Amino acid sequence: MLSAVVWIDEKTGFIKKGDSLFLHWISGNHLAETHIDELFKTANGESLYHTVTSRIENNSLQYINVVPVARVDAYSRMLCLIDFKDNTEEESTALRFIPIAKPGEPEEFSLDSIPPQVFDAITDFIFICSPDYTIKKINRAGKAVFGGLEKLEGKKCYEVLRDRNSPCDDCPLPKTLLTGKMVPTEYYDHNLREYMELRTYPDVNPDGEFTDFTLISRIVSKRREQEGETAQSKKLQALGQMASGIAHDFNNMLTIILGRVQLLKSKLDDTGMLSNLKTIEKAALDSTDIIQRLQDFTRRRDPIDTGKYESIDMNSVIQDVVNYATTRIERLRKQEGIHIQIETQLREIDRIDGNVAQLRSSLLNVVLNAIDALEIGGIITIWTQQLGARIEIGVVDTGIGMSNEVQEKIFDPFFTTKGSKGNGLGLSEVYGIVNQHSGEIKIESSPGEGTTMLFYFPISFSQ
Repeated sequence: MLSAVVWIDEKTGFIKKGDSLFLHWISGNHLAETHIDELFKTANGESLYHTVTSRIENNSLQYINVVPVARVDAYSRMLCLIDFKDNTEEESTALRFIPIAKPGEPEEFSLDSIPPQVFDAITDFIFICSPDYTIKKINRAGKAVFGGLEKLEGKKCYEVLRDRNSPCDDCPLPKTLLTGKMVPTEYYDHNLREYMELRTYPDVNPDGEFTDFTLISRIVSKRREQEGETAQSKKLQALGQMASGIAHDFNNMLTIILGRVQLLKSKLDDTGMLSNLKTIEKAALDSTDIIQRLQDFTRRRDPIDTGKYESIDMNSVIQDVVNYATTRIERLRKQEGIHIQIETQLREIDRIDGNVAQLRSSLLNVVLNAIDALEIGGIITIWTQQLGARIEIGVVDTGIGMSNEVQEKIFDPFFTTKGSKGNGLGLSEVYGIVNQHSGEIKIESSPGEGTTMLFYFPISFSQ
């Protein structure tokens, strides 16, 4: 196949080197001082360099219809393939130029008319179809992914791509014909387990009649993942700004609460009331740590100094969590008639090193989620046991359970199954805290069969 390759600086567009055929085409003089736009432009007159960089940035179509503007006189139309980013040439991109037409030959360009070698060199999945959606031609990449050994020509594109018996409801072709513009659509392919993008390009004859259309499909899972990461990063940035703004006011309110609690403790002798006040005091002190963790979650910080950890009895922490959760359980019983029972099976275990407020808050998050899962009431069981150099903490509920899809996302920031009632930060925070304590989390759940969450922590270094 007649083709020439040139490498351009991806930051400037200046040519860095070319193969022997490319050097022959342009006589090779002063190649390093030549910008790619001095030699080629796109068929619609735009900058080839900017088109290439845009295609790379957007992970878009890798071929471009171009025309020479200087020093390549043998051809009037060429196809430019964005081949690859060359790792041996730092910050350079390889472009392959394939002649399509010579001077005096028809200028119309169609994928259906280009040489098979060129057609099969394109890694997007390309289908050329008749107006009734019948596949007339498909490139090698499309055959490999969607056909294998099976012949796809003669089948309908919606049968091959979407496993349907009729045209797709979201087919981009009608919109393209109506507007005259390329209208992409995206969908999830359950067979490939990838997100796909579809674009259609109608072919029109000189009389303006719609004859065929080219359908181009490509995998866009990575691009969607990158877009999701960018959106999440922006959310975290906004959350960090919000957290910084409320921390000061929140701490002022906690100071007032703690002051009143200490005042009441000094004036009361009732043992029951003093116990309740101590619970309030402990919760208020833990709340100051929650604000700190929210800020830790939303911006990069230095690694936690584990030398400042204290030795903790997790059985005692669990008792605190049960006391905190009792308020929610009593409210559900009185207001909604939902009866929930918490049972504990706390065996003798070694102490662990950690931040007691963080661990208490993490387990409380898990228990409160378990309460939410008991929509018609039920039982929550919490146990501890020693497993060699680790301890195990189990939290089991008899609630609605989770599907495998939910389990895969349950620790993702901002993922929630509670709609407007949840913010998706609770369990992602739990995951982060457990990791900070060199711990591990496991989930066992099925829809309608409840959920078991298991936590494993190494025992204290001082033991």
